Amino acid sequence: MKAIRQLLLLIWVGLLSLSLNASQDVPLGAPLWLQQVIEQHRQQPEAMLQLLLQHEDEIPQLPLHVQRSAHQQFSTLYGMMGQHAEQSSYARKGLAMDDGADALRIELLYNLGFATEMQGNLLLAQQYYQQGTELATQLEKQSLLLMGQINQAAILSAQEHYQEALALLKEVYQQSKELADEEVVAEINAELGLLYATLGFEEEALQFLDTAYAIYKAMKWRKSKIAVLYNLARTYGYIEQYDQAFSTYQRMLEVSQQYNDQMNLYYGYLGLAITSHEAGRANTALNYINKAEEYLHLMQAPMTHAVHLYEKARIYNGLQQNTLALQQLILARQQLENIEDSERDSIHLNIQFMQAHLYAKQGQFEQAYETLELFFYNFQDRFTQDNELAITSLQLNFEREREQAERTLLLKDNELQALRLQEVERKRQLQWLWTALFASTTLVLMTLLLWQWQRRRRTQPMPSTNQEDTKSL
Repeated sequence: MKAIRQLLLLIWVGLLSLSLNASQDVPLGAPLWLQQVIEQHRQQPEAMLQLLLQHEDEIPQLPLHVQRSAHQQFSTLYGMMGQHAEQSSYARKGLAMDDGADALRIELLYNLGFATEMQGNLLLAQQYYQQGTELATQLEKQSLLLMGQINQAAILSAQEHYQEALALLKEVYQQSKELADEEVVAEINAELGLLYATLGFEEEALQFLDTAYAIYKAMKWRKSKIAVLYNLARTYGYIEQYDQAFSTYQRMLEVSQQYNDQMNLYYGYLGLAITSHEAGRANTALNYINKAEEYLHLMQAPMTHAVHLYEKARIYNGLQQNTLALQQLILARQQLENIEDSERDSIHLNIQFMQAHLYAKQGQFEQAYETLELFFYNFQDRFTQDNELAITSLQLNFEREREQAERTLLLKDNELQALRLQEVERKRQLQWLWTALFASTTLVLMTLLLWQWQRRRRTQPMPSTNQEDTKSL
């Protein structure tokens, strides 16, 4: 279902931007251990977090601007680990130390926005992102401005304002071409890949995600690279390329196991469970989701728990274990109480629809009817005619853009073919020219040789026949 598809993909959006927001600039007066953290936190996040914790007691003795940088690194690394309460705490500490306008404040605002987003408050998260982008505009920090706009587009997409999200991302995409900033280019490609997959344009999604993966791989950003692998695998699952999806999840798990990356082990096993269920392998799916459950306690985002319970209910339903499926749905609805309405509506509708289906299978027709009636009321409130028209308009616009791109590509291909034909004709004419020149030169040489030979014959003395006759006598 597209609503659930969106939720699963958007789990990863902030993980991509987290490692991008952290500045590489080492503050003046920073100790060697903090310099090491700033330089290596993208490649070795777990080790760098441990290094920070070892020196945490030294932070209060450092200059104020260095303390802020240390808190920003704490916030970024905790976010990369999925520990959003800790991420929020350190971001707030860094912001409280100084209200001055600088790049570090922008990064702290983005970290606080992401932590707030993952804790289920999209509206407040959007405010933090907005504050960051306004400051980036004021300070003329173009890369940070684009990063903030990407985060804002992620919020719009989570709220299902797809048209606005796509328009903003396209604008960022064009501006990113003017910057020599691989981080921004990687992030915008990753985010566009997510959005296109959400809208059902899997071919385009795969192209953007492949580009993002190649850049992250070149920069050796492990967390971001694994995140893109997850989204690639989910997209392969949507188009029923299950073998490709399974092999991509296995790549993700191999790297996660190598570094004991437990958060990504959870998502890897969850993805395998979902794709196994979609491929009709219900028992395998149950084994994988039980394996993922070993790491579920590490996940702090309420939506992650709600999605997990919903997916487990789907697997139980596939195994005809209806009572267990209903229990999972009830637990999922309890998790949704901690999430604001704008984010939980889609999964809430999916839960209601499945509950009605399960009640009917168990012969509880009155409960099934009441649940289904509630589903239709909520569905009608959520998906008004205006929303339907907006989605249809967005898809039509995209189709027109795709057709225009194909026509442009065909025109360029025709031009290329014409140039190739011209080149072939030019080479053919040049070949004839050289042949004619060679033939002419050969003819001239032959003529000269013949003339010279005849001239030599004419200049040679003729033998005397009369003398020879006399001697013979």
